[in-house]
Amino acid sequence: MSQENAATRRQFLGALGALPTFGASAQASATPPAADSLDAAAGAALVSRADRLEYVRLRKLDLTAPETVARQQQMPAGRIKDLRLGRLIGGSNLIGTNMHARDLKYVNALSRNYNTEDRVLMTMKLSEEYGSNAIILKHTNFRQLRLSRYWDEWGGKMRWIADVITTDIDRYEKLLAEHLELGAAAAYLWGGASDIWYHQGKQDNIIRAFEIMKAYDIPVGICAHRLEPIAFCVKQGLTPDFYMLTLHHDRYWSAHPKEKRRFSEMYEPDSPHHDEYHDNMFCHEHERTIEFMRDVPVPWIAFKVMAAGAIPAQEGIRFAFENGADFVCLGMFDWQVREDVELVKQAVAATQNRPRRWF
Repeated sequence: MSQENAATRRQFLGALGALPTFGASAQASATPPAADSLDAAAGAALVSRADRLEYVRLRKLDLTAPETVARQQQMPAGRIKDLRLGRLIGGSNLIGTNMHARDLKYVNALSRNYNTEDRVLMTMKLSEEYGSNAIILKHTNFRQLRLSRYWDEWGGKMRWIADVITTDIDRYEKLLAEHLELGAAAAYLWGGASDIWYHQGKQDNIIRAFEIMKAYDIPVGICAHRLEPIAFCVKQGLTPDFYMLTLHHDRYWSAHPKEKRRFSEMYEPDSPHHDEYHDNMFCHEHERTIEFMRDVPVPWIAFKVMAAGAIPAQEGIRFAFENGADFVCLGMFDWQVREDVELVKQAVAATQNRPRRWF
């Protein structure tokens, strides 16, 4: 390696290592700094001048400006109850650094150091600029990153769909109320709770959580990583405003064989054996899922459509839409937003005549 390249690499790594300080330095003022003054405030945190200029641009961006509205309207949209949402919805795993990185142990730390508070706000504003106007969040994400800043200081209008995480049904309403007090526009039963309660024979908890949510004037959803809890809800005649269900094929290298798949493996320690679960699969039976959901007259948000990065984005997004999803939930870094938006637009346009009708 040349001395010049070595020096450049050291500068880059030094900047990356300083990223966590960015949120604190940028919080000093609610007024976006000028491009020149930003060098002093965040020069060590953002890797390039172009990156710093993008920060300033997004802070100043008026989401109601005609040219921005025209760009937003290019995003295909659907409706969940009274919410009109872009068919691309942001996910929270990259914010909470739950990366499902299999045996790549450094990935969570890398994400945590890159996705600082202001980096997340930049990603949200960029998403809104291109018509992705909703994001899945937990109340811990909201508090940890002080995401109210996005509405108060950045002029953001992003809708927050609350992921209410608990397996204690007696705490459910209290947690739901906390999410709504922070500004959530919709809520759903966490997929882990649906899966675990179903597996434990506590299906009545699913019904009870649904009834608790329905008492509030919000769009209400039920989420699962397995088809069985959703099939149970359909059989019981529950009518949520949306389902959130995993969807991806199993034609990728780290997918383990069908005969080794078990219902509750996601909630057990990862196996060290390659032919067993190791944080690598989230849709066990995609054929059954596609067939069952074809006749379910409820909007469907598909998540884990890329099997946490094991499937290329173009392939995973197209697969989800052509097989029945009405929306896709993607965890996105800022540098992925524009490409993912284009892929969603292309996939929706190419799958208008799919077997399952659009919602």
